[in-house]
Amino acid sequence: MNDDVEISIRDTGSGAVLLDTQTLRMPVEIGRFGADNVGRVSAGDGRVVHFGEGYGTLSRQHLTITKGSDGGLVVTDLSSNGVYEIGQAGNAPVPLGRGGAARMSPGTMRAFETVGLRVTVCAPKQAQVDAIGQPLHLVYDSSSSGRLKALDLDGVSIALVANGPEVLMRRRPGTARVALEAVRAEGATCLVMIGPDGSGGIEAICGVKDEVSHNRRMMDGDEVAAMDHLDTVDIRGQLLRIMSAEEGKGLSCTNTECRQLNPYLPGENCRYCGQRLGDGTSYWVHS
Repeated sequence: MNDDVEISIRDTGSGAVLLDTQTLRMPVEIGRFGADNVGRVSAGDGRVVHFGEGYGTLSRQHLTITKGSDGGLVVTDLSSNGVYEIGQAGNAPVPLGRGGAARMSPGTMRAFETVGLRVTVCAPKQAQVDAIGQPLHLVYDSSSSGRLKALDLDGVSIALVANGPEVLMRRRPGTARVALEAVRAEGATCLVMIGPDGSGGIEAICGVKDEVSHNRRMMDGDEVAAMDHLDTVDIRGQLLRIMSAEEGKGLSCTNTECRQLNPYLPGENCRYCGQRLGDGTSYWVHS
């Protein structure tokens, strides 16, 4: 993982976007400054981003996001008014406490609420894994940035968990089946688990019927789909793709009702909906 982190900020009352997804160099600090109490996000490379004014309840140094020793993230509460980590649906938010911290594994995404703000923090990781006879990436569209991120599936699985209307990404150790059972034991609603199958391959296990599609086909609860190069899983509009580090290049169908990955054959038709691909969008993931 590099030293970057992605964050976005919304108003918890109205849901309005106060700060679109930003990729910033760590350490990152969120706070306020000036007589107008301007919301401020400052990054380790000197970049500063503002998100409005009138945030008098924000501390001047409210919270920080730093890189952990394991390559993950550490979110630390420095505020006077408190920072709360948002857990699974039905669970109460967990206060960090002044000076307290939440640790995030590489590849995870979490939400934190404080003084009327919801801060979403994403810790993407780029890696490659030997599976199905060749290195593969689990690739996802990084929030609204339009960039792709590749996640390591070497001994870990990726859970897409329902948190009310939101879908959160969680990393869990072990094969997909073991990780799914562990997440369910925690009381979380796992929509799909993607990870090693224990036999050298990658599989997707559907957790909730009619919430997940594999290559445009809706999956039943507990249905298993073997994942291969250019396979796409859609979870409430969030796309996860498997891509080979060797073949590595594909065209995304521009039909908004399809958006499946195809082999890199400009001018050919989409193998799922038949629309002409044209130049399309080339996805090229480097290990």
